[in-house]
Amino acid sequence: MLTSATKRYILPFSNQKSRESEAEAAAVFAVAELSRSKGGGLLSRQSPETIAFIAKVGYPLWLFPKNNQALVFDALNDTPYNVGYSETPSAGAFMESLEKSQRPRENYLAFLSDHGNYFAQPLRQRQFELKGLIATPEFKNEFVGYRREASELTTSTALLLPLLEESAIIAILTGLDKLYLSLKEEQERLSEIIRAIKKITSQYITELDYEAAAATEEANAKIKAQEEFINPQIAKLNKEYSHKIKDLTVSFDLEIERHQKLHVKTQKLVDKCETDISQFEREAKAHGKKGHKIYETRWKDKVKQAEKELSGLKKELKNIDETIKRLSKQKAVDISKLNFEWDSEVKLLRQPLVDLEAARDAKIFALKQEGNRLISLEKPIVEGIEKSIKIREMDNAKFDGLGLNDPQLRSPILVYVPFYVVCYEAGLARRYLCISPSMVGSVDFSAKLKGLLGMSKSKDLLTPRFQTIEKLINNVETLARQNSIFESQLWSLGDKSNLLRNNIFCSDVEKGLVYLKAGGWLSDKEHQELSNLIHNSI
Repeated sequence: MLTSATKRYILPFSNQKSRESEAEAAAVFAVAELSRSKGGGLLSRQSPETIAFIAKVGYPLWLFPKNNQALVFDALNDTPYNVGYSETPSAGAFMESLEKSQRPRENYLAFLSDHGNYFAQPLRQRQFELKGLIATPEFKNEFVGYRREASELTTSTALLLPLLEESAIIAILTGLDKLYLSLKEEQERLSEIIRAIKKITSQYITELDYEAAAATEEANAKIKAQEEFINPQIAKLNKEYSHKIKDLTVSFDLEIERHQKLHVKTQKLVDKCETDISQFEREAKAHGKKGHKIYETRWKDKVKQAEKELSGLKKELKNIDETIKRLSKQKAVDISKLNFEWDSEVKLLRQPLVDLEAARDAKIFALKQEGNRLISLEKPIVEGIEKSIKIREMDNAKFDGLGLNDPQLRSPILVYVPFYVVCYEAGLARRYLCISPSMVGSVDFSAKLKGLLGMSKSKDLLTPRFQTIEKLINNVETLARQNSIFESQLWSLGDKSNLLRNNIFCSDVEKGLVYLKAGGWLSDKEHQELSNLIHNSI
């Protein structure tokens, strides 16, 4: 239903500034006549068509304000414009579970572990239908400039009644508002979840740091107390073993020193014995040369006795060396044994300290691991939420970009696109031709070529100003064939507004035909035929 408060605007058919109405009228009449079937046919003769009427009619478009935009609805066609959006996992359900599981820390860790893939689930695609909405980029690009040419409707003009009522659009936009609001709330809730998770995780990380610091402080205090008890024992033990090692070292060193002195003494005896043997051998040799056999024999006996003594001394010297080596080795073994016993007893005394340090380090490591686990479990959830937020932003952008930028529009208006409708009749049959907003152009190469070939150039007279508007107006012909109620409305409106019964229009056609002929659009013959036809209509 159309209320009296609804403002109505009309757009111009052409954008020419001079001789606009005359050229436009003549061009429309020429195209209408050229498109009329003249009848005939080889197999089955067809009745010639007659033009029942030519009317200039307004095609209704609703413009509704929405978030500083103007949404454009086709008032004659409720074909839905679908806007796709993604259905992400419920942020509300996630938040509810989070609130229940945020304490204690063990529950929060289990919650993060269980919900790691919550926002990584496959998304379900949904469609929201906006019946009659025209939101293609091509249409918006053309209509945004065309709309600036609109003026408020003040004169009596033939207008098609909207089939898509204002109340229906309001209901659609109410549904859109609810969906848009829910998507916005979902996006805000997702951001809130990220803040909540990061806050809770941060609090637990801080809590773990405090626990680690407290555990370190407590363990260090226990270690210090134990050290005060154990360190004196270790000091006493160190003193005892130092004395033992010192006594052992002194004992061995004295014995080794005694054998070393014996070694020196024995070595001197060996040296003396070797010297004596050399002397005895010389004496024996000298007496042998003199032939003193008795003295030679005596000296040789002394040599043998000295050699026997030397052999005994060398054996004794060897035994002394072996004893020194054995004592040195035994000294090292006994000292090593004492050191091992010393180290073992010190370790035994320090074991409580080692146990306390190990327990402290294990607890700190466990707390550190728990903190790392919190961060690692939080990461996929936050990344999934951030991805969902981006998806929501892209979805919201789709709804934000449905209309034309227009912060001034405050209430719904009707904007009418003017077009010419020609009704042809042949017997009981009717046919409609719709001419969308166009302009009379100059004769181009294609039109000139047609003229040279003897073909009519009239079909190229009118050039549609906007391709998307042309498609929109062509829907009238389809609607007239498919909807009998609409066809009756169109017939009644066209019959009442028949321009062929309008003297001003017919006069403009006559004048305009002269202009078209001068512009090279019409041949003399075409001009004469069209002039006769329009003259007979007056």
